[in-house]
Amino acid sequence: MPAVVVSACCEPTPKTLLTRATRPFLAIRDPRSKLIDPAVRAGCSYAHETLVPAASDMRTSPEGPTARRWFARGLGGLLGLVCALWATSAAAHARGTTQIEAQPHERGVALRVAVEAKQAALVPGLGDSIDADELRPHSALVQQWLTDGLRVEGEAGPCIATPSNPTLTDDGARLEVELDYLCPLPLGVIRLHDDTAVNGDAAHETFVSVKGPGGDAHAHVMRGDVRSVELGRKPAASETAATFVVQGGLHLITGYDHMLFLLSLILGAGLVVRRRGLRAALRDVAWVVTAFTVGHSLSLCAAALGWLSLPAVAVEIAIAASIVFVALSNVARPEASIAGPWLAGAFGLVHGFGFSSVLAELGLPPAQRVLALFSFNVGIELAQLVFVSVVLVLLARLAHHDGYRRFVLQGGSLVIAICGAVWLIERAAPSLAMLGSP
Repeated sequence: MPAVVVSACCEPTPKTLLTRATRPFLAIRDPRSKLIDPAVRAGCSYAHETLVPAASDMRTSPEGPTARRWFARGLGGLLGLVCALWATSAAAHARGTTQIEAQPHERGVALRVAVEAKQAALVPGLGDSIDADELRPHSALVQQWLTDGLRVEGEAGPCIATPSNPTLTDDGARLEVELDYLCPLPLGVIRLHDDTAVNGDAAHETFVSVKGPGGDAHAHVMRGDVRSVELGRKPAASETAATFVVQGGLHLITGYDHMLFLLSLILGAGLVVRRRGLRAALRDVAWVVTAFTVGHSLSLCAAALGWLSLPAVAVEIAIAASIVFVALSNVARPEASIAGPWLAGAFGLVHGFGFSSVLAELGLPPAQRVLALFSFNVGIELAQLVFVSVVLVLLARLAHHDGYRRFVLQGGSLVIAICGAVWLIERAAPSLAMLGSP
């Protein structure tokens, strides 16, 4: 479409002469014409012409239909991201994990197996919970499930398992069984196969820590299609690094509470984009994310190296409380935009203890402890970088719309606060019940 000229004239309206109100008249002509349309000129007190560029050169107004479509798409993308995190939370709860400590000996290998009680309860059909009284009549069934699912083979053939009676941990979260495998000679290479995933759980993970004769330990992870591991093999440094990078990234992605906390920290970036520009928003987000990274890295290292330990229940409660606090701050004080770096760093210390929980399950190999810890942290940071980048793209698209503050910042933060409050109640309720019991 070619450029056009808009001719405008303003004529006083008879009924409102005292207020000097005006009624506009507009006409459009080709820019090659030098005269305003006489019909437009007639009766006008004055006239004005403006050259309007071609449609391809015009930027859509923030209030135009195209902008509204972009706003709807961006808001839909943000809501989709929150829904994906909520779906991830369900998947994370459903995913089963098994911890195995393997101690090879001259006739075979001894395994100390810890499975989630809610997973073990599905074997005899007890639902999603189990206690000691319910477990006792089904001990033989649980033993059979583990001996059939955890197979050990030596060079000369399969090994025979002798299981102990299953017991529940003090908190009732895990069921423990000791399995001693005797293998035909010669032993050769010993390989462990895990087929204990309940109901075909494709996300089931098995963390294997193999202790050598000198006290050294090696870590292996079985997941997906990888359901076996060679117990006598020491992983190469590159394999250890890759394993812990993946574990760090997976822990952040499936750590829905960590993701929602990050989202609440940077949700106000759109207001910064509107007021001071994209570069200022990127700078503010970088400071906040860096502070969070420094905080959780310090506490992660302290917990993983055994320098400092906090009760897991208290950490989980504090993480949920941090989500509620930051999200409600966004609702109450949206003009503050992005959370302060000091606040992000302080809560990062709390979240670092949460990150260390998966390291407790996986176990740091003593010979490669620094490498494993560094790689795990790198995995967290890579996943965090991808997440923040995706969110910033969405927020930048939504930033210049009037509904951003009300619907995106305050509305989104309110949804996050509700999620955090639900988790806070779920995590604090058992402890409060124990305090209230005689």
